[in-house]
Amino acid sequence: MKYLYFIFLYGLPFNLLAQENIEESLKEIISSVSSSDQPGLSIGLVQKGKLTHHLQGGLANLEYDVSIHKNTVFGLASITKQFTAGCIGVLVQDKKIDLEEDVRTYIPELPNFGDTIRIQHLLNHTSGLRNHNVLLDLKGFDYNYNGYNNAQIQALIFKQKGVNTRPGERMLYANSNYVLLALIVERVSGMSLDKFAQVSIFQPLKMERTFFLSDNRTIVKDRAQTYYTKKGKIKQHKSLTTCIGAGGLMSTVEDLALWSNMFTIKGHPFSWLASFITKEHQLKDGRPLSYAQGVFIDTYSDVKTIHHSGRGRGMRAQIISIPTQKITIIVLTNTARIDAVDISYQVLDLLLPKKTSVSKQAKKYQHTEEALKHFVGEYQEMNSDLAMSIFIKDDTLKAKSSFGRNAVNLAGLEKGRFQRVGNATVVHQFFDKKVQDWDMSVSFGGATFYFEKVVYVDAKEVLAKKYRGIYFSEELDIEYELFDKNDKLYLSYLNNPSVELFSGQKDEFGSGRRTRYVFDRNGAGEITSFRVASEGTVKDILFVKK
Repeated sequence: MKYLYFIFLYGLPFNLLAQENIEESLKEIISSVSSSDQPGLSIGLVQKGKLTHHLQGGLANLEYDVSIHKNTVFGLASITKQFTAGCIGVLVQDKKIDLEEDVRTYIPELPNFGDTIRIQHLLNHTSGLRNHNVLLDLKGFDYNYNGYNNAQIQALIFKQKGVNTRPGERMLYANSNYVLLALIVERVSGMSLDKFAQVSIFQPLKMERTFFLSDNRTIVKDRAQTYYTKKGKIKQHKSLTTCIGAGGLMSTVEDLALWSNMFTIKGHPFSWLASFITKEHQLKDGRPLSYAQGVFIDTYSDVKTIHHSGRGRGMRAQIISIPTQKITIIVLTNTARIDAVDISYQVLDLLLPKKTSVSKQAKKYQHTEEALKHFVGEYQEMNSDLAMSIFIKDDTLKAKSSFGRNAVNLAGLEKGRFQRVGNATVVHQFFDKKVQDWDMSVSFGGATFYFEKVVYVDAKEVLAKKYRGIYFSEELDIEYELFDKNDKLYLSYLNNPSVELFSGQKDEFGSGRRTRYVFDRNGAGEITSFRVASEGTVKDILFVKK
């Protein structure tokens, strides 16, 4: 008994000291990225089911000098997806739907693309459907003066005549999937998505300040106004969009702490839903998927993580849970200037045992010099013009993308697999033989992007005037004009009067904005059309020459 008393007496102060150290570290993190007259953030640390630390910094509203506080309501953007997936999970639990059912059972307006797209394909982004955000960009959509709702996005999806891949072949992150899942919830339940979520999830969990915002005119008490910086000046961002399912959820750190406990606490009343959301799947060829149902399942410094981020023009957000440690970290911001993902991992590094600290270097796999040479070359993202050079310097494999300023070192993990030095969440995988039609994949925190080796033509030999003309896309209902100026090719379309295009492979151009234009010729060698691919999630939008 005396021994137990001794442990209690001296163990308690040590634990309190550790918690105090965490509190001070969190304060330092907050002060490093926010100030009393700038937009800011709220950080929550959940340990063993309790919100043990909840700190804020900065302003929720700059016009009225309202500080961010514990009840401040933030937009979550793509973090919303796990809640939409949760609603689908409730319908499955109630035997109202089956994940293997054809999506067209509930959404007959969706075109028949030849292969059955199942509900499960929507959940883990393997449907092959084109990403509606990219489609809007290709239409010249101006987010500053226009907004969209679910009905408009559904109509755009239904107008498409093709997909990116066959269902189950690849994970291509596309918000279109979750807009359709929201529609399924509404049609099966007979309720709005928000009403169904309130009754089935939010009310039972006592998440009293969480809701889907389907009307921007709604008065939201304690809302954090969102901000972005342009030319050194802070601007207020007012979204005109009211599309929910892929995004659109509003919540607080305290409510998200209640939600997160189902992933970390055994015997939680909603453990069954956590199991549904985190169930892992495979692609058709047997490769494991890192995306489950609205969340990424990943490994960070030897521990399993469940995470998802959210990003918008005036906000960033991140939730990451570590079931084995019974920890969840929540970071919500009202400015795009603060990197919520990076902060969440800074906090996680404070909590992980030293033996699994992120500072630990990747386990080295030593490739031979000849093996490294096999990976060298010019790569281009599929369905994009993003280029990446892989080369050797100082006996080290390096990567440099067309969007990056500097090359980064790659450290071997295993044969053909490398980790970016300084960022354990970025992994390059090279293939001896083509898997489907790509030569390299790059995983960024769980999201995978696919690259192929390419050979570029000499730009000096490309005659820009041969490609000029007016082209029309039925799928986007928009006209593009191509014109040449000083031997360079330019593109003009709605809200984009003069986009310079750069030659790539034969009969191919890129905009430098992850968009690729591939031209088609007839038997006489004349240009008749071109196909647009963009951001890796839209492929083969046809534009026919008029």
